[in-house]
Amino acid sequence: MTKKDLKLTILLILILGIYAVCGIFLDRMGVEIKLRWLFWNEFLAFLPLVLSVPAAFFFYLRKGWMALGVIIGVGWLVFLPNACYMITDLIHLDSSSLISWNGEYIPNLKEWVALIYLAAGIFLAVVAGLSSTKIIAKSLGLKRGNFWNLAYNFVISALVGYGVYIGRFLRFNTWDILEPLSLLKELYHDFDRFALMFSVLIAGFYFVAYMIYERVEETSK
Repeated sequence: MTKKDLKLTILLILILGIYAVCGIFLDRMGVEIKLRWLFWNEFLAFLPLVLSVPAAFFFYLRKGWMALGVIIGVGWLVFLPNACYMITDLIHLDSSSLISWNGEYIPNLKEWVALIYLAAGIFLAVVAGLSSTKIIAKSLGLKRGNFWNLAYNFVISALVGYGVYIGRFLRFNTWDILEPLSLLKELYHDFDRFALMFSVLIAGFYFVAYMIYERVEETSK
């Protein structure tokens, strides 16, 4: 992990704080935003970024600290799907008043502000997840274009895709992993074609997004 990664992490957390303050202000102004669930999901989405920093640090120290780095790294991986999970929060726009019954767009400023605010939150969550994924990759010595980096991206994206499915449709929380037997039993009985295709859909999104993120980061050096 570089100083640039640490600065970006701090910047993203500061932006999250500003985002939260803006949400409270908009709520006071009468903009209908479900802040409780949005802030909670945003918090969970940023946990991987927060965990990736100490995990990468302990990986860097190597001897005597590797085990602790692995434990925190597992926590990072378990929480990572939360960053991409927020994409599915777009379903909450189903009850918005942006389009009339005849298909015309309604100039309701408060509704449009709520839409942009939600979109901004999703963007922040995804960027935080991608940033944490890159931090862990660097700590493992992986570089863009390397076969192992591509394999890393593939595996992580697959886990993220399935993790989002588990959270959205099976309604499991991240901490349900503490009861692995009952969780695995439920996953085994539930897995079907839709579960596979939905997971592939989200995994494909994250895979491409990470490749773009890597490219942008490299060109910004």
